[in-house]
Amino acid sequence: MTTPQDFDFDAWLEGADRPERAVTVYQKASLIADLDALEAKILAADDEEDADGPSMAGGPAKLRAEYQRLAQQFHDSALTIRVQGRDAVEKADLAKANPGVDVNELGYIILADAITSPKVTPAQLKRLAKKIGDPQFSAITAAYHKASGEIPSVSADFLPKPSIQGDGGE
Repeated sequence: MTTPQDFDFDAWLEGADRPERAVTVYQKASLIADLDALEAKILAADDEEDADGPSMAGGPAKLRAEYQRLAQQFHDSALTIRVQGRDAVEKADLAKANPGVDVNELGYIILADAITSPKVTPAQLKRLAKKIGDPQFSAITAAYHKASGEIPSVSADFLPKPSIQGDGGE
């Protein structure tokens, strides 16, 4: 057991790192419209099949297969972006290193510096914002603000609760 007298703070400090957050964005978000339309067709075909009996053309099954194919395309277009927190001194240093840039450009510079994976330039980040739109880009900036301003903690609240004997399970 480690005691305060034999704790090696320098060794602990060597393993310390900054908070990072991850967010997933999608390249093929336009597929959502196609998926919405297919969902409506599938629901209509299911209703029709319930009323008239099974269709000969394979209706809902073909539509479900198409939905699955497009959903996989959407899923495959995912990109996970990792963002590391930055403090006020680091942001000020970046501002000093980039004199004369406006506040929006400085924001792209700071955020590009904070993204650890994949590495991006401020220009690429600006193009990304334009391509994927505000909702997805806002998720990236929210992850940055979370990594920069929140005390790191881990929650397992999303995990299923263990069943306790006598809780009605058996």
